[in-house]
Amino acid sequence: MPDGPQTPRMFGTAGIRGRTNIDVTPALALRMSRCLGDHLGNEGNVALGRDTRPGSDMLARAAAAGLQSAGLRVQDCGIIPTGGLATWIREKHCDAGVLITGSHTPPDRNGFIVMMEHGGYIPDDEAVVLEQMYDAADQRAETIGADRIGACILARNPLGLYREILLRSCDLRAVAARKFRVLFDPCNGAASYVFGPLFEQLGVAGVPSNAEPKAVPDRATEPRAHNLAKVAARVAAEKCDFGVATDIDADRVLFVDDTGRVLSEDLVGALFARDVLKKGSVCVTPINSSNLIEETCEELGARLEFCRAGQPATVQRILELKADYAYEESGKYYFVRDAAWCDGVLATVKMLDLLVRAGKRLSELADEVPRYAQVKEMITCPDGAKATAMERIRAIWEKEGLEGRRGDLTIDGLKRSYGDRSWVLIRKSGTEPVIRVYADARTEARARELVEWGKGVVARATGSGQ
Repeated sequence: MPDGPQTPRMFGTAGIRGRTNIDVTPALALRMSRCLGDHLGNEGNVALGRDTRPGSDMLARAAAAGLQSAGLRVQDCGIIPTGGLATWIREKHCDAGVLITGSHTPPDRNGFIVMMEHGGYIPDDEAVVLEQMYDAADQRAETIGADRIGACILARNPLGLYREILLRSCDLRAVAARKFRVLFDPCNGAASYVFGPLFEQLGVAGVPSNAEPKAVPDRATEPRAHNLAKVAARVAAEKCDFGVATDIDADRVLFVDDTGRVLSEDLVGALFARDVLKKGSVCVTPINSSNLIEETCEELGARLEFCRAGQPATVQRILELKADYAYEESGKYYFVRDAAWCDGVLATVKMLDLLVRAGKRLSELADEVPRYAQVKEMITCPDGAKATAMERIRAIWEKEGLEGRRGDLTIDGLKRSYGDRSWVLIRKSGTEPVIRVYADARTEARARELVEWGKGVVARATGSGQ
């Protein structure tokens, strides 16, 4: 057996992902759900949720069947954001949860996500156990008889419970008194059922964009700046205080300030850090976050701890370190005092609360934050070839790019930091058939220089001829 912890084969940084009905099939959902039931001892309550994309209902029904056949009681929450299902799991004391969502990926892809009793994603060590059970599913120790088959019931008003908990996370009267106007774009996904009623309860004038639930959304599914030009223009044209855009399951969120400027995820991460952290606080962030968070934590006297990319690793470090706050550069924010998971809708409520207490516009707060530039590139690499490619990349990495080096971090890919507060990162994606090359620096020119060097290393290692 190899040294160190095993890495899941099927579960990536955000559950099992793949093409709907080709890679992620009803048979997979049924079999893995049955394994989860066996893992839980063939008893207990499991919450089930899904997003709006094609095939999510089909996969959810298969998951329900697998869970029931393993003796579990299923509480079906229907179409619900990630944060909503996590809230239901925690508040209703469920033993686990299964969420069918492709999150930010194109609508022809889907995912199977296992959530734990605290609402966060399943950690890697338990995912490995499930995969081993999946491989040996034909040799189950026991088959549940008809007298022990679990029931499947419709959860009673899960979105209402979700809104109720969200309202507790801010100063409701102060937010209502500010009379905010906010554009919300849920990408025609699960949060389409949440933002409108929530804003009404908050006394916020909501301006909808792509807010009708649809199987295939009207904009690109990933909330990144290059996908949101029309949304950003509307924020300024509609004279909104700010705008928010989520992915289909609303765990990610991007913010647009009152001038129509799309704010970087790292900048917003620093704004929330300034609001949450204090001297002695612990902040967790993956290795691909900007050095802006390092500078922010130094300024506040907070302790910064890095982790591998992805929600399982982030949540695990939050729980291990009893962290006060965490964020991921993909637009995922963890307000640990409220929830052990990332939630784009909760982040929106927290932004309202922050602006009330700051007494400033979002653009003013953003202008107070030091500027860093990031350049991000992806190089296609088949999933089966990524491990070998990374071995070859490492061999080059260890001999080159050493001038001005401050230190290396290899907990997830290869990250090298330099004395001028810049870094370059090469890592294989956990959700897509690509190798990512990222760089972060005080200037875009320096970040571009590092990315080009990294791309050259990948090209030489893979023979891509780049």
